[in-house]
Amino acid sequence: MPVIIRKNGILSEGKLPVELLDLLLRSLSRKGNNLVVPPSIGVDVGVTKTRGKYLVTSSDPITGTKERMGWHAVNVSANDVATSGIMPDCLSVVSLFPGGTHQRLISSVMKEIDSTARGLGITVTGGHTEITPGLHRPIIVVTCFGSGDKFVTASMARVNDAILMTKTAGIEGTSILSTVDKVRKDLRPSLVKRAQNQIRKLSIVPEAQLAFSTGRVHAMHDMTEGGTIGCLVEMSLASNVGFELDMDSVPIDESTREIAKLLSIDPLKLIGSGSLIISCPARDQDEVMGRIREERIRCTKIGTFLPKRSGRVLTRKDGSSKLSEISIQDELWPALSKYGKLP
Repeated sequence: MPVIIRKNGILSEGKLPVELLDLLLRSLSRKGNNLVVPPSIGVDVGVTKTRGKYLVTSSDPITGTKERMGWHAVNVSANDVATSGIMPDCLSVVSLFPGGTHQRLISSVMKEIDSTARGLGITVTGGHTEITPGLHRPIIVVTCFGSGDKFVTASMARVNDAILMTKTAGIEGTSILSTVDKVRKDLRPSLVKRAQNQIRKLSIVPEAQLAFSTGRVHAMHDMTEGGTIGCLVEMSLASNVGFELDMDSVPIDESTREIAKLLSIDPLKLIGSGSLIISCPARDQDEVMGRIREERIRCTKIGTFLPKRSGRVLTRKDGSSKLSEISIQDELWPALSKYGKLP
């Protein structure tokens, strides 16, 4: 596949283009006696087999916000592991702080990491913390671990599976963009507060556990960079399938919709940590949705996985189109850059 070249060879903020990531992954060895799931596009976990158990691991950095970094770091990494159906039980954290950082900030971040982890039943096992020369903002990287007897990944979606989505689109992005001055100025205070409170929905661990417990799930993926559309593109690439997304059926919170309208961004391409995409047989969709809804978590059918030859189809009541690109740029970074809130 051709690599996407940006002006002067400089890449845009956010995830690497899929074409470049594919080349990088090819440079990694995918062999090993214990390796079950190797590094691959669209799959956010690695799986090895150790002493008869599957060990699932995932690492994630926090770079897009200064607010509640410890909370974000733990939840985002724990979410990835939980999409395997295996619940995270321990984590390691690498914390890099710029020169001039006060010890109070470091202490605050560490306490937040510990309290968030304990709230999810996760043990902090260690890591590394330092003051890093040349750094302009803190960067927190968490690696989560979990082990179990069976698992799923985002690469296991099957043709004709129903696509289910929990909660609403753009949860994490809505929370982050609520700090933008234009949003604070132009939206009514109650809506800004609603947007800020989206952060409370960041964990998908509960619904991942509920869905997996039905025994009906083929694949799961948490909605991170690229939002709803980006998540489905990743799953389609990983599973070698196409999909049809009914964009009118995707639930969007009022605060997300109003921020997207104000900043002229697409809420379906806005980073959406806090929402889980589930692939399951159509005949079992009601059982899976019902189990999740029993715990008062919103769950909606938004589409269907198709044969690869059908492509990636986006439908609306006023017409449909096919998605050609496979590198979906998240709307968060351009919005933060335009409105002066890059961390």
